[in-house]
Amino acid sequence: MKSLFVKGSLVLALAAAFGMPNVASAKLVPVQPTVQVVDESHAAIVGANGLLNAFIQNHPDAAITEISFDADGGQIKYEVDGFNESGKYELIYIYATNQIFEKRDGDYRKSLNKKAFNPRQILPPAAVVNFAFAQTKGRAVSLNSWSVHNEHRKPVYKVVFGTDDSHEVAVRIDAMTGKLLSVKFDD
Repeated sequence: MKSLFVKGSLVLALAAAFGMPNVASAKLVPVQPTVQVVDESHAAIVGANGLLNAFIQNHPDAAITEISFDADGGQIKYEVDGFNESGKYELIYIYATNQIFEKRDGDYRKSLNKKAFNPRQILPPAAVVNFAFAQTKGRAVSLNSWSVHNEHRKPVYKVVFGTDDSHEVAVRIDAMTGKLLSVKFDD
């Protein structure tokens, strides 16, 4: 699989910059078939975990609404969205420029609670990306993006891969159970 492969220096830099503890994921639920195309040290995983830790460090009382990795167009970007009583926040890391941006993205609304999930209670992204890759019938050649957010009060991963013919395959997986929800080929 052609993929962006940048190892652990990103998470080490983020951890050193923010002096943060690591967040542990829920225990892995075995899902079949498993194919290892990424591991915990892959750039798509390391950067998102580091940014999540930074977000929690800066807003320890915040609830998380989305975690994402995006490499579409070749530019790696990570984003964590969340909220607390004082408002909505986005923390964004652009790998190419090594810049972290935080912005307040609106006021707190009670309806935001429906979008929140606990990142400690979901499957680790590496396991989900590997399972999603196995569902692409051998057509995936690059990891374009992954994200986790609530859909109908359940956390769902959406993993998007590029194909040789410049199309995409989107795979949706229940973030708590590992159940395959859908595979959509963009032909």
